[in-house]
Amino acid sequence: MTFTPRELPYPWDEVKARLQREIWPLLDKLRLKGKPDPAGRIWPLNPRRVDKNPGSFNIATKPLRGMAVGSWKDFASDQQGDIFDLIGFVEGLSGKMDVYWWSLDFLGLAKGEVRTKEQAQLDRERAELERIAAAKKTEEALAEKSARLFKHWLGLPSIVGTVAERYLVEGRGIDLSRLHHPPGALRFNPACDHIDEETGEVTRWPCMVSAMTKGKRLVALHRTWLRPDGLAKAPVVPAKKMSGPPSGSAIRLSSGPSGLSPTDAAKRGRADPLLIGEGIETTLTGAVARPDYRAWAAGSLSLMGLLEWPDCASAVILLQDADWKPEAVKAFEKVHAHWEAQARGRPLKVVRA
Repeated sequence: MTFTPRELPYPWDEVKARLQREIWPLLDKLRLKGKPDPAGRIWPLNPRRVDKNPGSFNIATKPLRGMAVGSWKDFASDQQGDIFDLIGFVEGLSGKMDVYWWSLDFLGLAKGEVRTKEQAQLDRERAELERIAAAKKTEEALAEKSARLFKHWLGLPSIVGTVAERYLVEGRGIDLSRLHHPPGALRFNPACDHIDEETGEVTRWPCMVSAMTKGKRLVALHRTWLRPDGLAKAPVVPAKKMSGPPSGSAIRLSSGPSGLSPTDAAKRGRADPLLIGEGIETTLTGAVARPDYRAWAAGSLSLMGLLEWPDCASAVILLQDADWKPEAVKAFEKVHAHWEAQARGRPLKVVRA
């Protein structure tokens, strides 16, 4: 009888890596709650024993010395394991393959068939070619849209002397004269169409149009509709919208005293503290208070958690809006954890409104 080696739909290492990238959704799925400590561990109650107080059962949410993401240990029972063991332990799964199939379900991966190595290799090669073709098509579409957005934004005047400048200076009390340079990412459209998402009604208002940049490319635009007198936002819902894929991009409001782009600053070895806020108004308020810092607005709280620590930043200061609703506080905690994972010893601070 000849034994033919068979392969699983996805290698164990690939499944583990995907689980580790999805650690927070996985912890939610496993009903394991907790705020990470400075080292990046959470300390929930052990769901498999009578555990009245947290403090013995802990899970790594980022790589630690001797612990990979998802690794866990219970000091009370001396039990421990990796992310697969965590799933099996919490879900009460007895077999290794049960954990494997549970993981595929959680990740939304097709279970497929157990295949020969030759079949698996052909499938991988075919999938890789399809992935490359799809990625190229997506990149071309994004580049085309980026070029259109950049052309539109470039054709608009600066906010200097416009209703948009009046909105920031008089309506929001932000002294832009304290900046080393006017915020070049902000431009002005005197008559911008607004479409009400519920009624479909189209109205036209003055609008502050902001470039959202990722790397060297403008990838999205952020619009803020204003009243004709510039003293407040326009009475439309929503008063702010983004077009284009904003993930990983930011509105670069201040380049600090150097005036260098992030790329040029990194090439010259220049690094300054970086303020990162949710909205333009909050971030500009921080920028005029510290004109010696760079200042970037992410556009939303969730987008603050998708930015990467740039080489031009010697330190990062997160600006937290005055929104104390539990869901907003929890969302900011996730943003803070995202930046803590990137800090690697570099200064990271939070300034609360």
